[in-house]
Amino acid sequence: MKFYIIVAALVFTCAGAISYGYDHLALRRATRRKRAMLLAQLTSQPAVIADFTTPEGAVLCFEDCLQKKNVAGAVACRDFTAEARLWLQSHGHIPREMQEQMLPETTRAMEKSFRDSLAKGLPADWILGKSYFLKREPYADGIFVVNKYTQVPEGALFSQQIIVTRTGNEWRLVKTSPPLDH
Repeated sequence: MKFYIIVAALVFTCAGAISYGYDHLALRRATRRKRAMLLAQLTSQPAVIADFTTPEGAVLCFEDCLQKKNVAGAVACRDFTAEARLWLQSHGHIPREMQEQMLPETTRAMEKSFRDSLAKGLPADWILGKSYFLKREPYADGIFVVNKYTQVPEGALFSQQIIVTRTGNEWRLVKTSPPLDH
């Protein structure tokens, strides 16, 4: 009787392991298919020129400055006033008049923080990958979110949402989100 119990336990254990393995394999295949479909969609998009005439082009200019370790250029690609304004507005308890008074100092602090973070080290190697963009979305008045995907040389695909704004006749970055793996 003990023999049958041991055999039954082994059969159930093997069946569970096989089921788990199949589910894991099926999930990996589905993830690969989804990634391949997304990459096909991304590669079918028109090429983006690295300039400040489009939000996506401004993102490429910013990345180029980071790759070349050009801190002054990276700073010039950003709009710290728009970032400070968004940050102050997100703290709704601050009256509008006080927000306007705080804006110059907040802008300087954000730029200093950005420069300090670049001085400590540039972003990870994923910035060296191939960039793709999907449609941009409105975020606030005159501010948009650019949906950016980066494929690194190893093949992994990362996504970011980058907030951009029009400054004069050109686009500038306001804020970037950390990359997410796909």
